[in-house]
Amino acid sequence: MFKQLKLVIGAALTATLVACGGGGDESTANADPQGIWTGPASTGNTVYVAILETGEAWGVYSSGSTIAGGLYGTARTNGNSVSITGTDFNFLTNSSTDGTFTGPITAKSSMSLSGNGTASLTYQSIYDIPATSTGVTGTWSFIGRSKSYTLIPATISINSAGAFTLSQTGCVTTGSIVPRPGGKNIYNLTLSGVGANCAVGQSTMSGIAYLDTTVTPNKFLSLALTPSKTDGLIVIGTKQ
Repeated sequence: MFKQLKLVIGAALTATLVACGGGGDESTANADPQGIWTGPASTGNTVYVAILETGEAWGVYSSGSTIAGGLYGTARTNGNSVSITGTDFNFLTNSSTDGTFTGPITAKSSMSLSGNGTASLTYQSIYDIPATSTGVTGTWSFIGRSKSYTLIPATISINSAGAFTLSQTGCVTTGSIVPRPGGKNIYNLTLSGVGANCAVGQSTMSGIAYLDTTVTPNKFLSLALTPSKTDGLIVIGTKQ
């Protein structure tokens, strides 16, 4: 779906959540795009997007158990219209492409996007369940990949402080996953890899994750990007 999404590098990541003049004697409030949104794309993938209070849009798209790519950009609204400009990290073609998707939005309900393809996304109420340290503490099996590397499926243990170590052949990655301020179901994620065969080289990455408590066992979806935001790593974990 998002095969033409483009991040405008250096753009300020601010949400335009202010009222704008309606042309008459009334004001029309811009719809709030915040939330976790999921739904099908015209490409056949399922899209998962988290839009934060800053306007940042982080996403993952997959087909079944195959991680197809990640998304990063900025969401802005004008009345009941949304525009998302960002980068698509397509892991199947090892490429990054760019563009903008637009469409109607109903806050905390639905969002339809059109561009080079379409997607119909539905708001997930799990966004409004505050993230907690205990929510991610424990042992998780995982799958994951970057543009050029697929992680060997294994398990990680996350302690009560949110710290974990991910060991792969030729790479040891340490990281943390901690509740993001704001009382929403969003965690801040940091990763730092050391070794010759790390998924995105020996770099420190940052990103977000969210916990899906609507399924049993629970799952988390995460995306972390390099400082230049030219590559990243997606990890999907399942509680053991």
